[in-house]
Amino acid sequence: MDNRVLNAFTKLGFTVKVDSNVSYSGHFDARTRTITMKQMDDTIYHELGHFLAFMAGNMDTGSKFASVYSSEKGKVTGYNKAYVTQNASEYFAESVKDYMLNPGSLKAQRPNTYKAIGKALSMVTEQQIELYKGFY
Repeated sequence: MDNRVLNAFTKLGFTVKVDSNVSYSGHFDARTRTITMKQMDDTIYHELGHFLAFMAGNMDTGSKFASVYSSEKGKVTGYNKAYVTQNASEYFAESVKDYMLNPGSLKAQRPNTYKAIGKALSMVTEQQIELYKGFY
């Protein structure tokens, strides 16, 4: 994962816990500053994608990203397409996973999504971290 995201995650006191008894693969909760995983696997990138969206001012729910989502969600392939294209937030999070694991493919197939993830990453600054510290 991008060091800016990991730095913010750590500085803001977020944690990852593994609980094999949960019924989901992963869950991000900004209120409790926790990512809960059923098992540690590459789903962590998806959950950190939710954290990135949070750090970028909930970019995944904004009108600019909604336009990107609408225009490129149909290009998603994979076994979990229905889940990750159900809304812009899940699409953003899964796209962060793609950005980390298959950046060339994401850039070629969904270039505007690739750019949006890059923009979100650029918004994770020390100033932003300090601002968010005030929320906790």
